[in-house]
Amino acid sequence: MRPAHVTAALGRLRGDFPLEQRLRDAPEAVRAAYLEVLEHWHQRGRPPEARELDIRALERLAALDAVAHQAQGLGCYPYSAAPGSITVSVADGSPVAAMCAVDALAIPMLSGAHSRIEAACSHCGAALSLESGPTAVADTASVWVHYRPRRTDNTPCCISLCEGITFVCARCAPAEHADYLRVDEADRVARQFFAFQRAWLDADAHSPGND
Repeated sequence: MRPAHVTAALGRLRGDFPLEQRLRDAPEAVRAAYLEVLEHWHQRGRPPEARELDIRALERLAALDAVAHQAQGLGCYPYSAAPGSITVSVADGSPVAAMCAVDALAIPMLSGAHSRIEAACSHCGAALSLESGPTAVADTASVWVHYRPRRTDNTPCCISLCEGITFVCARCAPAEHADYLRVDEADRVARQFFAFQRAWLDADAHSPGND
């Protein structure tokens, strides 16, 4: 683990995609709708029906890029509603697609369960597999994460940023390049970036209406 690399990558990610700050600055009704979408993904592993949500709040969330209208429904970072090359199977359940490599590493923390992450090296195509759980990814030196610069077009984060954050095998990763993180470093970034989601889900689970 290289703490300086973790700190730099986390700062870079929050600068590229200030998701938490956008949501904290949003009206309460918008945050409530966001939590509804996130909770649906968290519990069921699939997108909610958009027609069941507050349409105005949903439009605001899409404008904030907190949710994304995708091929098979409403995506909610870290969960993707579009088929992708990175999947996460939680506790031997059906796989869900992740928006990117960092997002895939966050899903086991959010689920609170043992998970298997499967992907392909974005450089050579080699099959990659990781075991992860509520507190940490399994120690492995065979998998890295490549964090490319965000595209400067006006597309949503799931396109302009996420498509450039991929898993790579150790053979394809230059060890001292600033855009490459060891998987344990990327895992630490993922857990810190999405920690607010875990806190919000826990708070919602213990609210009076859910006891």
